[in-house]
Amino acid sequence: MQPGYLIACGLLILLLISFSTGCGTEGSSTDSGQSRPTADDDNDDDNDNDDNDNDNNNDNDNDDNDNDDNDDNDDTTPAVSIPILGVEVEDATSYRLMNRLLPMNTGDLWPAAWAEDDRLYTACGDGLGFGLIPGDLVVCVVDGKPPAMAGHNIPGARSAAVAGLWGPEILKLNRKPTGMTCVDGDLYLFSQNLANRWSDDPFGYAENGSVSVSHDHGATWDYDHTAPLFTDRVFTTGFFLDFGRCGEHAIDDFVYVYGLDGNWRWSETVAPTELFLARVPRDRIMERSAWEFYTGESQGEPIWSAAIADKAPVLTDETRYSDDWTGVAQGSVVFLPALNRYLYSTRAKNEWIFHEAEKPWGPWTKVTVREWTGGWTEEYHAGYPVTIPAKFLDADSRGGWLLSSLSSSTFDGLYYNMNFRRFELEVAAETKTTNH
Repeated sequence: MQPGYLIACGLLILLLISFSTGCGTEGSSTDSGQSRPTADDDNDDDNDNDDNDNDNNNDNDNDDNDNDDNDDNDDTTPAVSIPILGVEVEDATSYRLMNRLLPMNTGDLWPAAWAEDDRLYTACGDGLGFGLIPGDLVVCVVDGKPPAMAGHNIPGARSAAVAGLWGPEILKLNRKPTGMTCVDGDLYLFSQNLANRWSDDPFGYAENGSVSVSHDHGATWDYDHTAPLFTDRVFTTGFFLDFGRCGEHAIDDFVYVYGLDGNWRWSETVAPTELFLARVPRDRIMERSAWEFYTGESQGEPIWSAAIADKAPVLTDETRYSDDWTGVAQGSVVFLPALNRYLYSTRAKNEWIFHEAEKPWGPWTKVTVREWTGGWTEEYHAGYPVTIPAKFLDADSRGGWLLSSLSSSTFDGLYYNMNFRRFELEVAAETKTTNH
């Protein structure tokens, strides 16, 4: 989880400091010969990816296409809501976006926000990102789509310049990015303070959680240096509901945030089984007093309370998966505009779990548990966390690309980067229910 990159990178940093704002990326497509879901024909990228040495077997004349990435997503939301029946995913990573010089130290986690400038802003934990200076949290920007992408670090946007550590034992905590969104052109990043190797329970708890904001596409960040938004391991792992390009499909003037208590996913020591939901006015995200929490429903409508102690889960999964892990963890919830539906993707140790719902607060239905048991190989593996950025949805919302990572100790660290693979949805016939 925390790669030993500090010593390895030290000399490179001194020799190549002039490139510290970003050393570019290398993209690699992997063909294992397996049977995979069919990719959408309109996956071209309209950026000149001079820094992207795309080492794949496909003939991608991407630079010759005058294609807007936004054309891949419907601009309108249908009145009907079409339930999701199942999710099919590839057996293994089929495209990797990595640090050109040190691919084994790129990073993990990668929550992402599709901004109004059509770029994907993201953040990694415990890595170099696409540059040469390490951080426990590094903010990056990515252009293009699989299988032709380029990534760069945003100069200076890492660690304390982006997010805080709070409390009397900050040396026992690391910053971790868990959620990201774009609202009215501003970027918001949810980060946690996760127990590190110096604590009594490494990775066993997330002590604090908070939100940082950037008004200049990640160049500078503001946050409350005196106190986090959330403490005492309550709602300290948060991720924003992804409503598309800078929230273009938002259902109202609130921003919705899903949260976990205790920890982000390490179910051997902390067993999260409940997913919670908060909302906050889009112009008051940085104000803790403006946040409200889902407490239940009355006559089919959600009830909200300013008291976090009153919160109730929108989803509970008591299932125990491989090695006794639970199945509620850091992941993503994305709105599928062509289906008028929501998809929550998450994971256990060897499983990816998918839930779907008609509304952000549910009711949620588990539709697929995809297992990778019997040992992982480069042609057969899962990853963490499992997220679906709205930018990489197909036009019909019935498929796209999902994103995950593998630890630095797996496959010599060569998958400790942005790993992509295709997914396809099985959906029901159209119904006459409405979403909102």
